[in-house]
Amino acid sequence: MTPARPSIVLTADPARATTSVSPTLIGAFLEDINHAVDGGLNANLVANHSFEGVYLRRGTHTNTVAAITHRKPRTRIDPMRHWDVRGGAIAFPATEIDDAREPGLAADRPLVPGSRYARLVSDGMMVLRNAGHGRAAAGIGARRGVVLHLDLLVRRHSFDGPFAARLVDRRGKVLATAELTVAPAPDHPGWERATAALIPYGNSLAALEIGFKGTGTVDVDEVRLIPADHWGAGDPRWSQGVLRRDLVEAIADLKPRFIRFPGGCIVEGLDCANAYDWKRTVGPLERRRPDYNLWGLSTRGGDYSQSFQVGYYEYFLMCEDLGAKPLPVVGVGIACQLRSSETLPIDSDAFRAVTQDVLDLIDWATGDPDTNEWARLRAEAGHPEPFALDMIAIGNENSGPGYLERFRIIREAVRAHRPGIEVVLSAGALAWGTEYEMAWAHARRHPEGTIVDEHFYKSPTWTIDAATRYDDLPRDVRVAVGEYAANLPSGLVPKPVRPLPNSFRSALAEAAFLTGVERNADVVAMTSFAPLLNLVSRGQWEHNLIDFNPFSAMRSANHHVQRMFGATVRERIVPLDAALPEGVLASATAGDDAVVVKIVNTNGRRELVRLRVPGAANGFADVETLSAHDEAQNRLTWDAMRGRRKVTPRVSRREVRDDEMVIRLGGRTLVAVTVPLRTLDEE
Repeated sequence: MTPARPSIVLTADPARATTSVSPTLIGAFLEDINHAVDGGLNANLVANHSFEGVYLRRGTHTNTVAAITHRKPRTRIDPMRHWDVRGGAIAFPATEIDDAREPGLAADRPLVPGSRYARLVSDGMMVLRNAGHGRAAAGIGARRGVVLHLDLLVRRHSFDGPFAARLVDRRGKVLATAELTVAPAPDHPGWERATAALIPYGNSLAALEIGFKGTGTVDVDEVRLIPADHWGAGDPRWSQGVLRRDLVEAIADLKPRFIRFPGGCIVEGLDCANAYDWKRTVGPLERRRPDYNLWGLSTRGGDYSQSFQVGYYEYFLMCEDLGAKPLPVVGVGIACQLRSSETLPIDSDAFRAVTQDVLDLIDWATGDPDTNEWARLRAEAGHPEPFALDMIAIGNENSGPGYLERFRIIREAVRAHRPGIEVVLSAGALAWGTEYEMAWAHARRHPEGTIVDEHFYKSPTWTIDAATRYDDLPRDVRVAVGEYAANLPSGLVPKPVRPLPNSFRSALAEAAFLTGVERNADVVAMTSFAPLLNLVSRGQWEHNLIDFNPFSAMRSANHHVQRMFGATVRERIVPLDAALPEGVLASATAGDDAVVVKIVNTNGRRELVRLRVPGAANGFADVETLSAHDEAQNRLTWDAMRGRRKVTPRVSRREVRDDEMVIRLGGRTLVAVTVPLRTLDEE
């Protein structure tokens, strides 16, 4: 029974709010894991769109933290991965053409030096088929009435027939069909651009089929199938890669103050040659050469390639659109230390090139197009104005003396090149231990403009206890929590005792932790849950913020927690006066308009809370509540148009009178209470 008298009396006085909240307190972390980018954020629904996907071979590695190895990864370009052909033959001509020695082969040149294309020889009716990024025979999400724009480059030799395209479901039923219009491609002499608009009349998983009616030879490259409702449609800045709208909207709901990208382990790479190279991800799409994805270690047949159709230009644009600061993470010449022991010697040209890449990134993002070649590339894409860039993370989950020396060199180069940029120092993959302490000691010797990045994936119980982690942290160096979740990595826990991922229990634990983050928002600079996106049935990580399939996106219970904190945090920390029972945690922030109080009850017992906010306006406070049973999940299956929602927030209003209000706090519950303050006219 709910007690008749308040069991908790809580005072949040905005007059005592004198300490500023970090303006980047709650953000998002985006890595291409779980097919988050190709197969997700990338609006192109065609897999291996340029016939040059790079994939890991079987047996190249194992995906365990104990798998430190000196073996080089075994990879291959697989031009037919995700493609089928019927009614003719397909070949892949040489990628390098020497016109001087072989003038007769000038018509065989690829779009750009070193790129690939497909050469089709039709015997009367040839069909090129792509099922998208799923494992099934049909993995493209066709939605009723949503136009899919097909665009590809063709070069006809002896072929003189028409082109057509259609979408077909798993049973071969046609969902849409259209003839392709062919016109010269001015930027690519000898090539033509073939386009069509496909309008599905139903909702279904589908495959794309491109038909070539006639005999002869035709070359094909850069096949794109883009929904008309993609993010940035009609905006000239979005001139290259484009993004899937519902996923961007789900990220936007978090109200992220920063976005950390592009990783994660893919920044470091499985070896140094596989480290994420931002330079190959900017510029015209046909010039962006793919690479294998480290997370292919955990996929069937190593089926994970990075096309880079979404790269640094698109990441920076998304940050700009969402009002989030970009936090690019750059490599330091050390391969993923959980999987490899390869490093670039500090005195090598290769490491000097790594350092120069960081400086070139600053120039690309912020430089003058009239004087800098990298900035000119940004302007040619449609963004002559500089991007905002005032912080860079140097290394991801790197640690040890070798890393710290490389960090020092790159940090000094960055500060000499562009003074004032903050740098983020990795504390390693574990938020404790010798190398973790070593990172903090290094930061305290050089505190100015340095933020220490801690990562943890721990149990809900550990995460709740971590709410006090930063209470006594010295205020000389700020901390970031660039990756965290109340869930142990599945590879470390046997399946019979593995906690349920994305359960309400985990979300509530993360809410408890975030009360500690808000209370210490002067020294905690940034936090971001990880991972962000997951293509259901194709993920490498079980516990994610947003699940999606070819049709729709599902916000997890954990997403609701992140959104409630990110959307309501104000500018100043409010100290709380209260005697809270064990298992109940709280935090408060204030702006000029309101005080926002979060209360997390991790117990099963209900409580009655009397909340006092001096200066509150008489009227009503908005109360958002999140509550469910511990194992409740929001679930989405591969082929469902809509998922099953078991955890959803409830919004209500409570009367405020004479600076006070009463809140009925359920067991296992998070509430966010927004109490408007009196204006000067009301005083």
